[in-house]
Amino acid sequence: MMKFAQFISVMAHPLFMPSYAFSLLMYTNPYVNMMISDSTKNVVIIILSLFTIVLPIVTAILLKQLRVIDSIYMKSSEERKWPFVFTLVWYYLAFQLLAKLYIPQSFLLLMLGAIIAIGLSLIITLRWKVSIHMLGFGGLIGAIIGISQRFQFDHSNLIMVLVIFAGLIGYARLKTHSHNYRQVYVGFLLGVFVEWVSVLYL
Repeated sequence: MMKFAQFISVMAHPLFMPSYAFSLLMYTNPYVNMMISDSTKNVVIIILSLFTIVLPIVTAILLKQLRVIDSIYMKSSEERKWPFVFTLVWYYLAFQLLAKLYIPQSFLLLMLGAIIAIGLSLIITLRWKVSIHMLGFGGLIGAIIGISQRFQFDHSNLIMVLVIFAGLIGYARLKTHSHNYRQVYVGFLLGVFVEWVSVLYL
């Protein structure tokens, strides 16, 4: 079960969440699908892959080489500070590039919500440790709920599946002794709230 928990933790790494969220919305919401051309979808995926996955991973590796962090898994709160700062910069640059494309405003708000969530995580990390996995996946669910309301489109089946996955991720974070229950619940609820408010009300 430990290997299964580790596999879930890798697949649900928070760096993948923006790409998951945009892909799910582009290919499951017919209104969104029609509003974005195929070429623009490809550009969106390239931008997200580069700025929200590749560059943060490369940065973490460089920080480890420079001995700023002990491990790319960043298990302590202290280790998370500088990776979060750089990830914030990469996400902001991705937001600026996405803003130049013809995509729904709600997509930009989704990205803005992710930036706010990372900023809050950075502040929390100065005093406490919150589950970033749960914050990221909670944010994915919050974004889907918000866009579902914004576009008046029923995503209830998708949301139910995602909630089940959220349970699995929470289990994985506890099983690998990465977090306690409070860190898991707080991360999830904070992610849902921040993205839901960002997509629906900003």
